[in-house]
Amino acid sequence: MKRMNLPGVALAFVLINAAIVGMLLLLGTEPDAVEEFFSSAEDIMMLIELLVVAAFVIYASVLLSTMIIEEFKNKTITVLFMYPVSRKKVLLAKLIIISLLTFFFVIASVIIVFYSFSIFNGMYSFTPVVLPSALLGEYAIHLIVIAIACASLSLIPLFFGMMKYSVPVTIVSSVLIVALLSSSVDPAGTNLLSYTAVPLLLGIVGFFAATLVVGRAVRQDF
Repeated sequence: MKRMNLPGVALAFVLINAAIVGMLLLLGTEPDAVEEFFSSAEDIMMLIELLVVAAFVIYASVLLSTMIIEEFKNKTITVLFMYPVSRKKVLLAKLIIISLLTFFFVIASVIIVFYSFSIFNGMYSFTPVVLPSALLGEYAIHLIVIAIACASLSLIPLFFGMMKYSVPVTIVSSVLIVALLSSSVDPAGTNLLSYTAVPLLLGIVGFFAATLVVGRAVRQDF
């Protein structure tokens, strides 16, 4: 944590949330589209959740690129490996930090965006949908599960990025994951993220991908 640019991470968190709220406020410019596609509070919550997950899965790939990929590419990781700490612990520490940040960012952002949009919507009526005054307990459980899945599936881009120590590949693979989660599976526009099993399955894939990367790095010669 001391090696990270925490003020920069905090600033990115604030800017991402501001951007998501701004995108939601743009709904007021297309009232006909809002009435057609967002007929209930559940539709709005699904959109908020999708935007937050997309933003922070991609941001996690940026952190992976900065904290791991670039260090292997520039071979500065060898300095860390000279400390009397096993390579596995060093890499796991980095992955745990990124996963925890993703977990907390997803939960915090959904809450912040939800209440921010609720306040603006109550004042200016961007949508005719009446949002609940508070997040329900059932949704809180769902949100925690989604955040856990995102914390793990956000590690999948590391597997592809470490093949050639490529930052662009890492970020592009995260964009593809987001595209997969946001893709519609029926005429009603239901996306894969709404099926909790899908992000959980990708989370399991992310866990094993991270395990493979750490195992290969531990055995690698520099």
